[in-house]
Amino acid sequence: MAAEEEEGDVEWVVDTIAGFLRGPAWSIPILEFMEQKCEVFDDEEESKLSYTEIYQEYQALVEKLLEDCLKEVGINEEKFQKAFSSPLAKTHTSQAILQTVLAAEDFRLFKKMMVQKNIEMQLQALRIIKERNGVLPDCLTEGSDVFSEIEQEEMKVLREVLRKSKEEYEMEQERKRTEEARDKLKSPDITYSLPGDSREAVKVKESTAGADDSEKTPKFPL
Repeated sequence: MAAEEEEGDVEWVVDTIAGFLRGPAWSIPILEFMEQKCEVFDDEEESKLSYTEIYQEYQALVEKLLEDCLKEVGINEEKFQKAFSSPLAKTHTSQAILQTVLAAEDFRLFKKMMVQKNIEMQLQALRIIKERNGVLPDCLTEGSDVFSEIEQEEMKVLREVLRKSKEEYEMEQERKRTEEARDKLKSPDITYSLPGDSREAVKVKESTAGADDSEKTPKFPL
């Protein structure tokens, strides 16, 4: 009976820890740490001094996150160690879930995990660059010619710009023609008749003035 209770207790601890490792409280800090630190890791056999420093930082992070989790769910360190070393925690599924925890106890596993993350991020960055530049292998584009599509889109934009430029040019030319026509209407060639009109006005005025003078001239006998 006691053995069954102990086995059930171990199973509960493993399930609780597994659930915590799948949640954001664990996965987000671990993932952010790996993404920020993995770029210095490569698959060469020789380990660099920086690896050790990063590994110690990772161990401290794992220890703190686990302590916070165990306090929250009420699991002491003894129960955790017992569940962690039980056959239930040695299954393939459990090992995959516990990998980030096991990496804090095994430097080779930690290095392998960081190298893999570095490769994943490089491939992701390469894919983004290729997608932006329109150069992708067929396996990623399912055989579609991305570059030609981008070229066609750019040509479409270029044609639209040229069309608008042409319309603006034609509008500018039309405006100039209109202004030139207005200037011609105001030019001396058109207004040459004005002096004649003024002379006629002068003549009329002079005749009128003569009439006035004749009226104002005193009528003395000759």
